[in-house]
Amino acid sequence: MAVARSVAGVLVIALAGCGDATTVIQPIIDTPIADDTDAIASGLDSITLSVGHDGEAEDLDAHNFTRGQALELPGVPFDSHLVIHMEGFTGNATVAYGRTCAMSVVANAPPPKPHLFFSRTVKFASVDIPLVERRGGLGISLAGSAVFAGGMATGSVTVGGPDVPVTMLERYDPATTNVLALGLPPHANGAIALLGTTPQVVVLGGTGSDASAVDFLDGDTVSRAPFPGAGRSFLTATSLVDGRVLVVGGQDDKAGPAAMPSGEIDVIDDQHVVRAFQVSLLTPRSHHTATRFGNDDGAPVLIVGGKDGNGQPIATAELFKPLSDSLASTTTFNHRLVTARYDHLAVLLPDESVLVIGGVDRSGNTVRTLERFTIDASFFPVADLPADAGLIDAVATPLPDGRILLTGGRTTVGGPPVNSVYIIRFDPNDGEIEIIATDHLAFARAGHQAAVLCDGTVLINGGTPFASKPERYNPPPAGRR
Repeated sequence: MAVARSVAGVLVIALAGCGDATTVIQPIIDTPIADDTDAIASGLDSITLSVGHDGEAEDLDAHNFTRGQALELPGVPFDSHLVIHMEGFTGNATVAYGRTCAMSVVANAPPPKPHLFFSRTVKFASVDIPLVERRGGLGISLAGSAVFAGGMATGSVTVGGPDVPVTMLERYDPATTNVLALGLPPHANGAIALLGTTPQVVVLGGTGSDASAVDFLDGDTVSRAPFPGAGRSFLTATSLVDGRVLVVGGQDDKAGPAAMPSGEIDVIDDQHVVRAFQVSLLTPRSHHTATRFGNDDGAPVLIVGGKDGNGQPIATAELFKPLSDSLASTTTFNHRLVTARYDHLAVLLPDESVLVIGGVDRSGNTVRTLERFTIDASFFPVADLPADAGLIDAVATPLPDGRILLTGGRTTVGGPPVNSVYIIRFDPNDGEIEIIATDHLAFARAGHQAAVLCDGTVLINGGTPFASKPERYNPPPAGRR
């Protein structure tokens, strides 16, 4: 059962309302580009359509269809937070899946026309989304959409000439497939985070950025606020539970070639006010990570690794405590990486421990050994990445089911981009880390961007030295209800 694209692939689903009232939903089915035969969900034996509440496992209504049957789903009441699921089977095996973002179906109102991306699962699908190709850009998920900013333009944008900073912020909405493009100052090697309880996006720092300001995306508007310490690159921005954004360290670009790492710690509130703390990092650093421990009130931020003033990797970690706006004392918090590193990744695991991935060591070599951090056990090695896995300039994206998608990157400093992709799975029962190869990227990428969309897919963009299309990874249905 082949599914055509867009209007040709519209499904007509009858939703019954209160009493005899009915409405008709016509989801627009989006698929991979026509020549991506590996990801297109063709040749299916049957399809299941279901409607349920977003975040709940139980369906309100579900029907199975075989070849030639009209795809109609009757009997679902008017309601809010509804999600349409579409599952494709070969025999009894689920091989394709897609879902809409959450929507409301209201009586006496025009029915919504949500988009549903449908493709084979555990595949990267090339997609026609008009995004700027960036190298070293920033990516983040905002209310189920993808926001990309900063970086250097690559590919067809600069054929025959040098790379140039991207002066545009883009927001892709999978519910409508619209791309919002807004002007934004350069932020190559800057930082991005969500600000406030009704999130805005804050973008700051980076090579070539304004040394006295920070930028905000609020709805469809970009605004600026003064920030005298913004002229730092390779810094971090971390969302705190109370809605503020913590800004840590970085390289002070105002000093030019003699730039040294900064120990500055700042906080940005939802009124766009920036405050510098009196407390500074014990070890000034850039190229580090800063990861929040969970969603509890006052959850601290773990600051790991980075470059020191001699350009060497830092082994020590520091802990910022938001309730007191202070750093933990070294008498109570004195933890060191097994392998000092910079340009690494750090991801929060489902048990609220932190996994440290890749980076560069004291010898200038990339690090294959993963380390896990817990308050009780400090840092300890847990596994080695395969030889073809990206160790720098890769992206680690948490999936809806709690696993981590490690895409692209480079295996060596200055080496070529790779197209390898691995799933990193943490088993909370025994603390083991499992590393599993999955579908390769269509394009080798390094310094790319990734964001999880409201339908549970992951949008990948940029990181190639030539013209390339964005890709969309379709995880298994688990965790996407």
